[in-house]
Amino acid sequence: MMTILFIISLAVLFGLLFYKAFEIKIKRIHFIANIFERGDGKIHTILERLVSRYNHLKKIVHIFIFEFLPSYLYELLVKAKDYVSKRYYSAGNSFRGRRVLRNNGSISFFLERLSHEESRVEETKF
Repeated sequence: MMTILFIISLAVLFGLLFYKAFEIKIKRIHFIANIFERGDGKIHTILERLVSRYNHLKKIVHIFIFEFLPSYLYELLVKAKDYVSKRYYSAGNSFRGRRVLRNNGSISFFLERLSHEESRVEETKF
């Protein structure tokens, strides 16, 4: 494979040398020179497009890495911190024996008994 590639590149090199020697002898071949000039123009436009695309993608990657990812990671860390603090708060209250009272949840037996005793005390006052 490498031998074939070497032979092809050697043939192209000899072809260019032969063409240059022929051009020097005859002075100028307009047809071939025009083809080369048009090819050079196309190559330059392709290279300019590739460079502009590269710069555009470079800016997009820069924005993604240095602006989007840090803000997204910060948001995830804030959510994780909130979750951990809620779990810590609920675990700490249950560990210390406190209960969190809710409006829509059940009331502890102690508070139920207190409410009944208060109603009895009010009834006895009348």
